[in-house]
Amino acid sequence: MTVNKIAYTAFVAFCTVIVTLWAVSALVAETREADDDQGLVTEEELAAHDSGESCWKAIDGQVYDVTEYIPRHPTSADVMLEWCGRDATEAWYNKTPGRPHSSRAAAMLEQYRVGELADAPAPPARPEPPAPAQEPAAHPPGRVLLGLSPGSYLDGRYRGVFSDRGAMQVNIQFDLRDHHFHNVSFRYLSYRGVDYLALEEHEELHAVMRQHRQAIDYLEGRPLSAMFDLYAPEDVVDDIDAFTGATLRGNKLISAIRDALNRGVYQWP
Repeated sequence: MTVNKIAYTAFVAFCTVIVTLWAVSALVAETREADDDQGLVTEEELAAHDSGESCWKAIDGQVYDVTEYIPRHPTSADVMLEWCGRDATEAWYNKTPGRPHSSRAAAMLEQYRVGELADAPAPPARPEPPAPAQEPAAHPPGRVLLGLSPGSYLDGRYRGVFSDRGAMQVNIQFDLRDHHFHNVSFRYLSYRGVDYLALEEHEELHAVMRQHRQAIDYLEGRPLSAMFDLYAPEDVVDDIDAFTGATLRGNKLISAIRDALNRGVYQWP
């Protein structure tokens, strides 16, 4: 009886080993099949996935389908949608100017890989960016130009937002070329539920909106450091219909500009 039990136990163990080996073999075959599916992706195929419904982008010659991740991305969807169907390598390595995405983000990205971009050049070596040189102070005392030295920020289009618990909303856009402002505009501007950009000329607060426009017009063609002049808005805008420059909340505009710089390039030139 004891011999039969031993034989039975050995038989069950043998069958277990066989089943385990079969399962491992099937898993390996499935993995290889999945790898085979991740073949070459042509530039035409990549370009076809250029929307929020199907968003593919290429980074260092690898192609990723990030459609499902767009709603979970910490910034607005527009930031990712800008790169759908395109090579997004430079954007990946410049989350903020000169600073790439983290290794954690890289590990997360890998799960979305769908293939390799056909005829993609070998990714270049990317040395650590040197620390920017300090810019000589050329501003009133107390206005420290942290991070505004030449070369700190790449040329491109920037977008930034300031929100004061919903009371004040500023959404600003500008182009940066050689550390100088160009094409500065408001995408949204409101205060306590009033949309300033929608005001008509006969409305009383239209004068305040004009002062905001004068403020961004003042920045046109000037260096980044000029944004600190908005701390004294009465020096850069006109007194319109008894409204003073104090009505213009210049520090809010500065905060929106700083937010844009911290976010990094929104759109490359």
